[in-house]
Amino acid sequence: ALDRLQPTISISATTHSTACIETTIGLLVLLVILNSEISSIDKAAETMMSGPQLLSPQQQVPRSLWSLLCMTTLLLSSIQLTIATTSSDDNNGGNKKDLSAGKLRQLAETALMERKFTDAESYYRQAISVEPTNSANHYKLYNLHKRMRSYGDALGDITTACELLEKSEDGNSSGKNKNKTMEYKRIKAKLLVNLGRCEDAVSEYKSLNEVNEDATNCAHVTNAALSAYQQSDWSSAIQHFGNVLTNYATLGDTPDLLYMKSQAEYNVGDYYGTISDTGKILKSYPQHLEAYQLRGEAYFRLNEMDMAQKHFREGLKLDPEHGGCKEGHRLLKKVTKNDKRGDAAFEKGE
Repeated sequence: ALDRLQPTISISATTHSTACIETTIGLLVLLVILNSEISSIDKAAETMMSGPQLLSPQQQVPRSLWSLLCMTTLLLSSIQLTIATTSSDDNNGGNKKDLSAGKLRQLAETALMERKFTDAESYYRQAISVEPTNSANHYKLYNLHKRMRSYGDALGDITTACELLEKSEDGNSSGKNKNKTMEYKRIKAKLLVNLGRCEDAVSEYKSLNEVNEDATNCAHVTNAALSAYQQSDWSSAIQHFGNVLTNYATLGDTPDLLYMKSQAEYNVGDYYGTISDTGKILKSYPQHLEAYQLRGEAYFRLNEMDMAQKHFREGLKLDPEHGGCKEGHRLLKKVTKNDKRGDAAFEKGE
């Protein structure tokens, strides 16, 4: 029986701790089975050796001694295996902590090719912790976040990369660094345009002594939209906001512009337009309370009371004291109650 256990006991020290626990349990189960077999052998031996042929007490090995021997062997093997596995796990963990930034970037690239974006992000962040002043780490993280459509994070990454390169230029006047800084700044400016932050994009291009037509036009149209919105010129505001969102801020991560356009649509009675644009906001920002309120009010105007109630309640789940959602929900209940009374009176012929 002990020979049959040998392959189990000789498990490699690189086995994970989970396998070690399972092996220990298996060893204990086998011990119980072995103990039962020894008991059966003892009984058979007593039967066969009864009478004058019975062995002397010195020649007999008590069953308890066999059990003790087996238990000791198995437990020692299990303990040895546990120690080896723990040591291996510690060593592996230490190796992970000691990985170079280059190796971490390589692991991130591999994860990226396998579309394991969360793992890739983790590796890039570890690389940044090892080399926090290396702009390349932040630039690679920017590319990842942009691919994940996490544009706010991407903007933060490329901004940090630009700042690190500018700091490195203070002690290094090489043309290579300056060219890379200009490249990163252009990438940042283009992202700002795509996010509808056109004035910031214009400023970024100015820092490069450049003029970009898209950024300039976007800033002009955005200012026109904001001016019309402030003057309650809702039709003009809708037109200008639509221009910005269609031709410049194309990434869709523009909650402020979309919300103002939704309000303008609501004020001209385009409730379906309001529902459409607030839906885009909530898809990316599911905790946007004002969007829940405005969408609920649009559904209310369309007499879709169930949908209106749903949106007011969603807003109140996030903030039970939100004034707009509370008022909308209160008005909805009042109207619904009056409708029920009217229906009841109609059925009675009153």
